[in-house]
Amino acid sequence: MRAIRPLPALLLALLACGSGEPAGAEPAEAAGSSGAATAGGGPVVLELFTSQGCSSCPAADRLLTRLGDDPELLTRVLPLAYHVDYWNHIGWTDPFSSKRWSERQRRYARALGADRIYTPQLVVDGRADVVGSKEEEVYRLVRAALERPPAAAVHLQLSAGGGPDALRAEVRARLERPPAPSAPGGLEIVVVLYQKDLTTPVPRGENSGRTLENDYVVRRLERAGKLAGKAGAGLETAVTFALEPDWRRPDLGVVAFVQDPKTLAIHGAARATLEIIQ
Repeated sequence: MRAIRPLPALLLALLACGSGEPAGAEPAEAAGSSGAATAGGGPVVLELFTSQGCSSCPAADRLLTRLGDDPELLTRVLPLAYHVDYWNHIGWTDPFSSKRWSERQRRYARALGADRIYTPQLVVDGRADVVGSKEEEVYRLVRAALERPPAAAVHLQLSAGGGPDALRAEVRARLERPPAPSAPGGLEIVVVLYQKDLTTPVPRGENSGRTLENDYVVRRLERAGKLAGKAGAGLETAVTFALEPDWRRPDLGVVAFVQDPKTLAIHGAARATLEIIQ
């Protein structure tokens, strides 16, 4: 088991001060803050529905990690891994699984007109899905999504939420142009907390005897408000996440995105992390 380390002093400074860039600078991604990418360049949100109880899922988990580490896609793809709970009855209970993530996958199935859910399933920007281990098809969908200019600009700033066991995510979103079709009730601001670098020995189930490595594991998801579906609409909002003591702070990150609650299409996103910049 990895030892629990106290929150480093440098990280505390990053949490309190943001990226540390000069006034007016807005880096694509730095510890504590992130801005939206330029038009036509993403970011693209990748949502993988996976399970440690599924023998075909580790290949998709590894592909998601490679996508997040790809230097050509850095800051342009925002991976998230939702561990579903419906595999838990066949020998192994995934410690990262949640009924909420299974229900989110069912919502995507309804929105995408599918008659079933499966793992590993990768949903790209809420608009298309693919078997998460099919590398060529995944990259094809990612490239296609990167050609689509985002309708909304999203900016995200992280700060200490009143102590070492809380994290505040402040989001600013502005709709540059109304999506087609426009959402009659407005667009949702969704804020997701994830964790990287998780290692789990699995003694039972389909992956019995394996040690699995997981990145971008979703820990929390909150809806932080509605953005009117008209050009020029803007919203400033914030979410405070409670952090578990054994979550290594440098492994945490936050993704915020604008999503149509009906079609589930994503129209803009940003990410900020708690990594220590050397």
